[in-house]
Amino acid sequence: MNRASPWILAAVLAGCAFAPAADAPTSLSVLDQLPADVPRHARTHLTLVVFPPEARPSIDTVQMAYTSQPHALAYFARHRWAERPPQMLQPLLVRTLEATGAFTAVVGPPLAGNGTLALRTELTQLVQDFTSDPPVVQLSLRVRLSDDRAQKVLGTREMALRETMQQKSPAAGAAAANAALARALRETAQFVLERMP
Repeated sequence: MNRASPWILAAVLAGCAFAPAADAPTSLSVLDQLPADVPRHARTHLTLVVFPPEARPSIDTVQMAYTSQPHALAYFARHRWAERPPQMLQPLLVRTLEATGAFTAVVGPPLAGNGTLALRTELTQLVQDFTSDPPVVQLSLRVRLSDDRAQKVLGTREMALRETMQQKSPAAGAAAANAALARALRETAQFVLERMP
Protein backbone atom coordinates (compact mmCIF):
# COMPACT_ATOMS: atom_id res chain seq x y z
CA MET A 1 0.00 0.00 0.00
CA ASN A 2 1.37 3.39 -0.98
CA ARG A 3 1.40 6.06 1.67
CA ALA A 4 0.74 9.72 0.85
CA SER A 5 3.86 11.80 0.45
CA PRO A 6 4.56 14.14 3.38
CA TRP A 7 4.79 16.97 0.82
CA ILE A 8 1.31 16.24 -0.52
CA LEU A 9 -0.12 16.08 3.00
CA ALA A 10 1.50 19.39 3.91
CA ALA A 11 0.10 21.02 0.77
CA VAL A 12 -3.42 19.78 1.56
CA LEU A 13 -3.24 21.07 5.14
CA ALA A 14 -1.92 24.42 3.95
CA GLY A 15 -4.79 24.66 1.49
CA CYS A 16 -7.30 24.05 4.29
CA ALA A 17 -5.68 26.68 6.47
CA PHE A 18 -5.97 29.30 3.74
CA ALA A 19 -9.40 28.25 2.45
CA PRO A 20 -11.83 31.16 2.02
CA ALA A 21 -14.23 31.77 4.88
CA ALA A 22 -17.72 30.34 4.59
CA ASP A 23 -20.26 32.45 2.74
CA ALA A 24 -21.97 35.08 4.85
CA PRO A 25 -25.43 33.97 6.03
CA THR A 26 -28.49 35.11 4.13
CA SER A 27 -30.67 37.67 5.90
CA LEU A 28 -34.39 36.79 5.96
CA SER A 29 -37.23 39.33 6.16
CA VAL A 30 -40.94 38.86 6.78
CA LEU A 31 -44.12 40.69 5.86
CA ASP A 32 -46.07 40.80 9.12
CA GLN A 33 -47.35 44.34 9.72
CA LEU A 34 -51.09 44.77 10.21
CA PRO A 35 -52.89 48.12 9.86
CA ALA A 36 -53.35 49.97 13.13
CA ASP A 37 -56.75 51.41 12.19
CA VAL A 38 -58.92 48.72 10.59
CA PRO A 39 -62.38 49.99 9.58
CA ARG A 40 -65.23 48.42 11.55
CA HIS A 41 -68.70 47.17 10.59
CA ALA A 42 -71.67 45.63 12.39
CA ARG A 43 -71.65 41.82 12.46
CA THR A 44 -73.48 40.11 9.59
CA HIS A 45 -74.45 36.50 8.88
CA LEU A 46 -71.86 36.34 6.10
CA THR A 47 -68.77 34.16 5.87
CA LEU A 48 -65.80 35.46 3.90
CA VAL A 49 -63.46 33.03 2.15
CA VAL A 50 -60.00 34.50 1.51
CA PHE A 51 -58.38 32.60 -1.33
CA PRO A 52 -54.58 32.22 -1.44
CA PRO A 53 -53.20 35.31 -3.18
CA GLU A 54 -51.73 34.92 -6.62
CA ALA A 55 -48.63 36.72 -7.88
CA ARG A 56 -46.57 37.19 -10.97
CA PRO A 57 -43.59 34.83 -11.26
CA SER A 58 -41.15 37.68 -10.59
CA ILE A 59 -42.81 38.19 -7.18
CA ASP A 60 -43.86 34.63 -6.35
CA THR A 61 -40.41 33.82 -5.00
CA VAL A 62 -38.41 34.24 -1.81
CA GLN A 63 -35.95 36.37 -3.76
CA MET A 64 -36.14 40.07 -2.85
CA ALA A 65 -36.48 42.21 -5.96
CA TYR A 66 -35.05 45.63 -6.67
CA THR A 67 -34.54 47.89 -9.66
CA SER A 68 -31.69 50.33 -10.26
CA GLN A 69 -32.49 51.22 -13.85
CA PRO A 70 -35.69 51.48 -15.88
CA HIS A 71 -37.19 48.25 -17.25
CA ALA A 72 -34.75 46.04 -15.33
CA LEU A 73 -35.28 43.78 -12.34
CA ALA A 74 -32.63 42.19 -10.13
CA TYR A 75 -32.53 40.26 -6.85
CA PHE A 76 -30.37 40.73 -3.76
CA ALA A 77 -27.82 37.97 -3.22
CA ARG A 78 -27.78 38.01 0.62
CA HIS A 79 -31.30 39.17 1.45
CA ARG A 80 -34.45 37.12 0.93
CA TRP A 81 -38.02 36.86 2.11
CA ALA A 82 -38.59 34.16 4.73
CA GLU A 83 -41.52 32.91 2.61
CA ARG A 84 -42.96 33.87 -0.75
CA PRO A 85 -44.82 37.19 -0.36
CA PRO A 86 -48.22 35.72 -1.37
CA GLN A 87 -47.85 33.10 1.38
CA MET A 88 -47.21 35.81 3.97
CA LEU A 89 -50.06 37.95 2.63
CA GLN A 90 -52.95 35.52 3.13
CA PRO A 91 -52.88 35.29 6.96
CA LEU A 92 -52.57 39.08 7.13
CA LEU A 93 -55.66 39.44 4.94
CA VAL A 94 -57.57 37.01 7.17
CA ARG A 95 -56.57 38.80 10.38
CA THR A 96 -57.35 42.25 8.97
CA LEU A 97 -60.79 41.23 7.74
CA GLU A 98 -61.54 39.45 11.01
CA ALA A 99 -60.75 42.71 12.81
CA THR A 100 -63.54 44.50 10.91
CA GLY A 101 -66.07 42.51 12.96
CA ALA A 102 -68.32 42.23 9.90
CA PHE A 103 -68.24 38.48 9.34
CA THR A 104 -69.38 35.37 11.15
CA ALA A 105 -66.10 33.81 10.01
CA VAL A 106 -63.13 34.68 7.82
CA VAL A 107 -61.54 31.52 6.51
CA GLY A 108 -59.46 30.00 3.76
CA PRO A 109 -60.87 27.62 1.12
CA PRO A 110 -62.41 25.12 0.61
CA LEU A 111 -65.19 26.29 2.93
CA ALA A 112 -68.28 27.39 1.02
CA GLY A 113 -72.02 27.42 1.50
CA ASN A 114 -74.81 29.78 2.42
CA GLY A 115 -73.81 33.33 3.16
CA THR A 116 -70.39 33.03 1.54
CA LEU A 117 -68.44 35.85 -0.05
CA ALA A 118 -65.06 35.28 -1.69
CA LEU A 119 -62.03 37.55 -1.81
CA ARG A 120 -59.40 36.89 -4.48
CA THR A 121 -56.19 38.90 -4.65
CA GLU A 122 -53.17 39.22 -6.90
CA LEU A 123 -49.88 40.80 -5.89
CA THR A 124 -48.71 42.43 -9.11
CA GLN A 125 -45.71 44.41 -7.90
CA LEU A 126 -43.34 44.36 -4.92
CA VAL A 127 -39.99 45.95 -5.69
CA GLN A 128 -37.45 48.25 -4.08
CA ASP A 129 -36.99 51.11 -6.53
CA PHE A 130 -33.56 52.75 -6.41
CA THR A 131 -34.17 54.85 -9.54
CA SER A 132 -35.86 57.55 -7.46
CA ASP A 133 -34.33 59.74 -4.76
CA PRO A 134 -35.15 58.89 -2.05
CA PRO A 135 -35.71 55.24 -2.96
CA VAL A 136 -39.19 53.79 -2.59
CA VAL A 137 -40.94 50.45 -2.39
CA GLN A 138 -43.60 49.99 -5.04
CA LEU A 139 -46.40 47.62 -4.09
CA SER A 140 -49.44 46.90 -6.27
CA LEU A 141 -52.39 44.72 -5.31
CA ARG A 142 -55.50 43.75 -7.28
CA VAL A 143 -58.52 42.58 -5.27
CA ARG A 144 -61.88 41.14 -6.32
CA LEU A 145 -64.89 40.47 -4.11
CA SER A 146 -67.59 38.11 -5.32
CA ASP A 147 -70.81 36.59 -4.07
CA ASP A 148 -70.35 32.91 -4.83
CA ARG A 149 -74.01 32.16 -4.05
CA ALA A 150 -75.18 34.40 -6.88
CA GLN A 151 -72.06 33.88 -9.00
CA LYS A 152 -71.72 37.65 -9.12
CA VAL A 153 -68.66 39.90 -8.93
CA LEU A 154 -69.36 42.63 -6.38
CA GLY A 155 -66.37 44.76 -7.28
CA THR A 156 -62.69 44.95 -8.12
CA ARG A 157 -60.00 47.41 -7.12
CA GLU A 158 -56.36 47.98 -8.01
CA MET A 159 -54.04 49.61 -5.51
CA ALA A 160 -50.64 51.04 -6.41
CA LEU A 161 -48.73 52.23 -3.35
CA ARG A 162 -45.34 53.88 -2.96
CA GLU A 163 -43.57 53.94 0.41
CA THR A 164 -40.38 55.95 0.96
CA MET A 165 -37.37 53.98 2.23
CA GLN A 166 -35.33 55.47 5.07
CA GLN A 167 -32.06 54.46 3.40
CA LYS A 168 -30.74 52.47 0.46
CA SER A 169 -30.65 49.01 1.98
CA PRO A 170 -32.61 45.75 1.74
CA ALA A 171 -33.61 46.03 5.42
CA ALA A 172 -35.03 49.52 4.86
CA GLY A 173 -36.83 48.15 1.82
CA ALA A 174 -38.40 45.37 3.90
CA ALA A 175 -39.58 47.94 6.48
CA ALA A 176 -41.09 50.10 3.74
CA ALA A 177 -42.73 47.04 2.17
CA ASN A 178 -44.41 46.28 5.51
CA ALA A 179 -45.67 49.86 5.81
CA ALA A 180 -47.03 49.79 2.25
CA LEU A 181 -48.67 46.42 2.83
CA ALA A 182 -50.39 47.65 6.00
CA ARG A 183 -51.89 50.49 3.95
CA ALA A 184 -52.98 48.02 1.26
CA LEU A 185 -54.61 45.78 3.88
CA ARG A 186 -56.57 48.70 5.29
CA GLU A 187 -57.71 49.73 1.79
CA THR A 188 -58.72 46.13 1.09
CA ALA A 189 -60.82 45.99 4.25
CA GLN A 190 -62.50 49.29 3.37
CA PHE A 191 -63.20 48.03 -0.15
CA VAL A 192 -64.77 44.79 1.13
CA LEU A 193 -67.00 46.64 3.60
CA GLU A 194 -68.14 49.04 0.89
CA ARG A 195 -68.97 46.31 -1.64
CA MET A 196 -70.45 43.58 0.57
CA PRO A 197 -74.25 43.12 0.21
